[in-house]
Amino acid sequence: MDTTTSIKMTTLAIQNLFSYVEEENLAALKAHLDRFKEVDGRSDNGQTPLMLAAEQGSLEIVQELIRRGANVNLDDVDCWSALISAAKEGHLEVVKELLENSAYIEHRDMGGWTALMWAAYKGRVEVTRLLLEHGANPNTTGQYSVYPIIWAAGRGHAEIVKLLLQHEAKVNCSDKYGTTSLIWASRKGHYDCVMHLLEKGADVDQEGANSMTALIVAVKGGYTEVVKELLKRNPNINMTDKDGNTALMIAAKEGYTEIVQDLLDAGTYVNIPDRSGDTVLIGAVRGGHVEIVRALLHKYADIDIRGQENKTALYWAVEKGNATMVRDILQCNPDTETCTKDGDTPLIKATKMRNIEVVELLLDKGAKVSAVDKKGDTPLHIAIRSRSRRLAELLLRNPKDGRLLYRPNKARETPYNIDCSHQKSILTQIFGARHLSPTETDGDMLGYDLYSSALADILSEPTMQPPICVGLYAQWGSGKSFLLKKLEDEMKTFARQEIEPLFQFSWLIVFLSLLFCGSVAIVLGFTVDPKLAMAVSLSLLALLYLFFVVVYFGGRRDGDNWTWAWLISTRLARHIRYLELLLKLMFVNPPELPEQSTRALPVRFLFTDYNRLSSVGGETSMAEMIATLSDACEREFGFLAARLFRVFKTEETQGSWGAGAYLQLSVGERWGPAWTGRQSIAGL
Repeated sequence: MDTTTSIKMTTLAIQNLFSYVEEENLAALKAHLDRFKEVDGRSDNGQTPLMLAAEQGSLEIVQELIRRGANVNLDDVDCWSALISAAKEGHLEVVKELLENSAYIEHRDMGGWTALMWAAYKGRVEVTRLLLEHGANPNTTGQYSVYPIIWAAGRGHAEIVKLLLQHEAKVNCSDKYGTTSLIWASRKGHYDCVMHLLEKGADVDQEGANSMTALIVAVKGGYTEVVKELLKRNPNINMTDKDGNTALMIAAKEGYTEIVQDLLDAGTYVNIPDRSGDTVLIGAVRGGHVEIVRALLHKYADIDIRGQENKTALYWAVEKGNATMVRDILQCNPDTETCTKDGDTPLIKATKMRNIEVVELLLDKGAKVSAVDKKGDTPLHIAIRSRSRRLAELLLRNPKDGRLLYRPNKARETPYNIDCSHQKSILTQIFGARHLSPTETDGDMLGYDLYSSALADILSEPTMQPPICVGLYAQWGSGKSFLLKKLEDEMKTFARQEIEPLFQFSWLIVFLSLLFCGSVAIVLGFTVDPKLAMAVSLSLLALLYLFFVVVYFGGRRDGDNWTWAWLISTRLARHIRYLELLLKLMFVNPPELPEQSTRALPVRFLFTDYNRLSSVGGETSMAEMIATLSDACEREFGFLAARLFRVFKTEETQGSWGAGAYLQLSVGERWGPAWTGRQSIAGL
C-alpha cells in the first residue's frame, strides 16, 4: 500500500471517529477504536475527539477515550483544552473526570483564560466550586488583567463571588483600567455581589475607568439600595468622574430624588461645578426636577453661580418655562440681572418667550425693565415688537419705566416708534387705562421719586399735546423747589439717553473728497508737475478715505482707547449736517421731517434758568423765560441751525413750533395772605 492511500485511509478514519463522537454513538466508537488505535486524531482546527466529547458533555465517551489513552492536556489551534471546554459549558461530571485523570487545571486559552475564569464568567457555580477544591488559582488573570471575581461580580453571579472570596480571592483586585469588582457589581446594581464584597472590606473609594467610583456608577444607574449600602461605609461622596460630575450632580441631572436626598443627608457638597461650569442646581433645573431643586435650595445651594454660556439656575428655569421653579428660586433672592454671553437677562428671556407668568414673577422681585441685550433691545422693545399688550402692560406698570418707550436700541428703534409703525397701537390702549400707585415703585418714603418720575413720564407721554402748564403750590419749606429740581433731573436723564449722531458715509463726503483732491491736483499740475500732481492727489484721496474708515468704525467701538475717534465722529457728523443744511437752503431744497418709521427721532428737553427770573410776574418775567430758553436752544442745536430757523421759519412753523412746543411749570409759595411764585419753561 503506497503512502497516498495510507493518508487517505487515516483521514477517513479520523472523520468517522469525530462523527461517532458527535452522534454520541458509543458502540460504533468502541468498534472503530478496536480497529484503529489512533485516539488523538485532530480535525482541521486542531480539535481532538476528547475535546469534542467534553464540550458536548458526553461523559461515557470521555471515559472511553481516556481509557483508550486519549491525552487530556492537548489543545486546539485556539489553545482550548478539554477541561476548558467542559468548564465553560458547565459539564460538572466531565470536569471531575478530567481532573481525576490529571488534566492541567491552570491551562490557558489564547486569551489567557483558565477553566476557572470561564466557569466564573458563565456562572457555573458547581464547576467553580469543584475547580477551587482542586486548587485552581482564584487570583489568576487573563486578557486586560481581569480576575475571575471581577467577571463574576460584573455579571451578577453572587454565589461564585462568595465562593471566590472564601478561597482567598483578592477583594480589591482591579483590571488594567483600575476598575474593581465592587465597581463592576455596583455598575449593574448587583446588590448581593455588592454585599459580599463589602462584607470582605472592599474599598469604596477606589477609582476605576474614567475616574468612576462604586458610588458614582451606582448613582448613574439609579440603584438606590446599592447607594444606601455604599453610603453606610462612609465613602468620599465628593469625588468626581472625568467630566467633573459628583454623585450628587449625576443624581440631580437624572432626577433620582431619593438618591439626592440620601446624598444630601450624608453631607455632600452642593456647589461643586462640573467641567463645563454647571452646578448641581443648574443640572437639576435643566432636567426639570422640581423636588430636587427644592431640596438643593433647602441646603443653601448657590443660586448665582454662572454655568455654561454664563447662564444661572434662574435663567435656565426661565428658559425651560417652568414657573414653579422660577418661583422657588426667586424666594432665595437671586441676582435677577445676571446676563448671558448674549446679553440676555432672565426678564429679557422670559419676554422673548412671551411667558407672562414668569415675567410677572421677575418684575415682582425687582427685575429691571431697563436691561438691554446685545442688540440694545429692552424688554419693552421685545414685547411691543411681538404685539403683546399684556406683556407691555406688565413692563410699564411702574411709571418710572415709561421713559424706556423712547430709549433707542443699536438700530435706533424705540418701543414707541415700533408701536407707531403698526396700524393698531398697543401703547394708546395701555396709557388710557393706566393708573399710578406708590406700591409700584422703589422711590423714597417721602414720595419725591414717585411724583417726579410719574410727572416726567406723563409730560413725555406720546399722546400728550403741548402746550402744557403745570402748577405746584404749597407752604414755604415743603419741598416744592426740590421736587422741581428732581423733575428737571429726570427729564434731563431722559434727554441724555438719545444717541449722539455719528459720522456716516454719504455722497456729499464723496463729492467733497474728490473736489478737494481734484483742486490739489490742478494746482500742483499747473505749478509743479502733472504726474506728481496725480500721485499726490490719489495718495491724498486714499489717506482721506483711510481716515474716514478709521473714524467710522472707531467711533462705534467701546473702550477708552477709542474716545478720540468718537469725538471726531460726532463733530464731523455735526459739521456735515450744518453743511447739508446750508446747501439745501442755497438750492431752495428745505429739509423735511422723515416719514413715520421705527427709527428714533431726536428728542430734547430745554430748560430755562429760573435763577435769572424775576419773582414778579408779567411781561418782564416772560421775556426772561424766552431769552433763557433761546440760549438753551442755541447751546443744544448750535448757533447756525437755531439762527437759520428763525430767519427762514414760515407762518405754519411759527404757529406750530413757536407757540405749541413748550410746557410751563409754575411753583408758588404761601407767604401770609398772598402768593408769590417763580416759573420754569421746558421746551420740547
